[in-house]
Amino acid sequence: MSANSRTLSSWISLVSLFALLACVAIWEVKRQSSLERTAPTPAAKGLVDCPEHLPQPDIRPVGIGLKDVTTQLGVHFHHVIGPLGTYFMPESIGCGGALADFNGDGSLDLFLVNAGQSPKAVSPLDSIPGNQIWLQTNDGMFVESTVQSALGDKGYGSGCAVGDVNNDNALDVFVSNYGCDQLYLNDGTGRFENVTESVGIAESAWGTCAAFFDYDRDGWLDLIVINYTHDPEYDHSIACGFRAGLVSYCGPHKFQPTVDCLYHNDGYVEQSDGSMTLRFTDVTEAAGLSECRSYGFGVLVADYTRDGWPDIFVANDGAANLLWVNQKDGTFIEEGVERGVAYNERGNAEAGMGTALGDVNGDGTLDLVVSHLSTESTTLYLGGADGSFVDSTKSHSLDGPTMQHTGWGVALVDLNHDGFLDCPMVNGLVVPCHSGFPFHGEDEFQVRHDQIDDPQAYWLDYADRNVLMMGHSLKQMESRPELGGDFCAAIGSGRSLIHGDIDSDGDVDLVVTNCGGPAKIYRNELVREGHWLIISAWDPVLRRDAYGAEITLEGSAKTLVGLLNPAGSYLASNEPVVHFGLGEMVQYDRIRVRWPDGPVETSLEEFDGGVADRRLRLIRGEGRLLP
Repeated sequence: MSANSRTLSSWISLVSLFALLACVAIWEVKRQSSLERTAPTPAAKGLVDCPEHLPQPDIRPVGIGLKDVTTQLGVHFHHVIGPLGTYFMPESIGCGGALADFNGDGSLDLFLVNAGQSPKAVSPLDSIPGNQIWLQTNDGMFVESTVQSALGDKGYGSGCAVGDVNNDNALDVFVSNYGCDQLYLNDGTGRFENVTESVGIAESAWGTCAAFFDYDRDGWLDLIVINYTHDPEYDHSIACGFRAGLVSYCGPHKFQPTVDCLYHNDGYVEQSDGSMTLRFTDVTEAAGLSECRSYGFGVLVADYTRDGWPDIFVANDGAANLLWVNQKDGTFIEEGVERGVAYNERGNAEAGMGTALGDVNGDGTLDLVVSHLSTESTTLYLGGADGSFVDSTKSHSLDGPTMQHTGWGVALVDLNHDGFLDCPMVNGLVVPCHSGFPFHGEDEFQVRHDQIDDPQAYWLDYADRNVLMMGHSLKQMESRPELGGDFCAAIGSGRSLIHGDIDSDGDVDLVVTNCGGPAKIYRNELVREGHWLIISAWDPVLRRDAYGAEITLEGSAKTLVGLLNPAGSYLASNEPVVHFGLGEMVQYDRIRVRWPDGPVETSLEEFDGGVADRRLRLIRGEGRLLP
């Protein structure tokens, strides 16, 4: 090389170096500016989930409201966990369940997840009943069918997801566990086969919520599993000290965060012997989800950016929420901060638990509700047409009534059919604030083996009351415990809330699970203030319900929007329908469905209007395609 060439090469290298340094400097300025705009303000110190007294609702019954019919319907399920005294944190999150028609007879059945033996417990449990399924009979009663169904796994359960993963017109069940998760295929009669290993699912972190959805629109339901932690410390018995000397379960930041897991449903794949086998592939890293680690509790899948592709919202415990935006190529980019759902209006990350989705303010876009610890309130994020969200908790009066409660399961449903969404919330503490709990000092991290002689009394020390927020306009909700009946009068450490029309009378009923206590069924006997419509969306080619279908109902006075996706609340799978309270509307003009599979350009279909107060099944291809 000549001297001139060497000089030129050196000059180019020097210029490139200066350019690189300039780019780095500009990037750092932008990063610091972004941090100044988005970083959460420090949370107040010393605040724990510990109200001074068990909240006393002002219950002046108006009618019957939400009536406890558990015993009347023949259901007797008890959340079994322990033995207590080691403060194994998964004990405190409870278990969930599902409402779905598992045997194809047209009636809703009930699946309930159970826990079991806590690691390092000082003694064995007397019995471990495992998960249970209750089938509804022709007379509206329930009969346990766990043995016949083969769903009675005795793993350490948390939540579940329900969906038809092999497109055979039968609802399958996924159970998230502390440990190995499980997938069961339904033969169509309510009998299940555990296919976890054969399909390629190998999830072993502590799974909480899960959801089925078709992220690549190929016609096969994929699976997102939300994980809390994968920390080896959970092999030990650990407790944490709190203000006033209380000792209880540790919060998330004592442990390592982890990634959520995304599985792609490959459909039936030919094996080396020529047979066809259903397969799932772990695409967490390839899809980009491995870039964020957190403590996940809740998940809601919807088209938040309004481009026809499903996105993933994750509610995290004590960390920023995540919004994974679908890039339409099998990958996702996290945009929680940019779209306004990472923090509350004060810039604080909250203890996200339960989640619900619905059009609260009637503007045609879906809004988010996230439940939290006491002192944080339940948060309402109103969605905009551009895919952004604004914390509107105070303007809708959700802050005051929910601030003193620790919320878990939550829903946005029209319980009285007046045309406005209501918000029932299930609550339960994570610190035994109402007990005469002995002071053990202010140690932050302890190994304990306390003797707990009365498990029922133990969980009553974690008791809270449920809250019923009733919508009375598009801008306001108010606490109405007198309408809640048995639901608001109940005392327990509530966790999951599951909703569906159990008795097929057109309104929404509720199921509640409790830590260390019984599951409860609440029949909706509120006075109806309007009409209703329950809609399912069926794809005859895929032979299953169209999970992810966005349904818009138009009438002369209003337009209503709903999403067909049973995942939501907390550790739960709800009835896979869209329920509309219509108010005074006795008939509607038209329904539009944005189907979740196939080309986006040909996914919008319109169906003729009709009368209210009925169940309606929309079948893809029987309407008119719209551009």
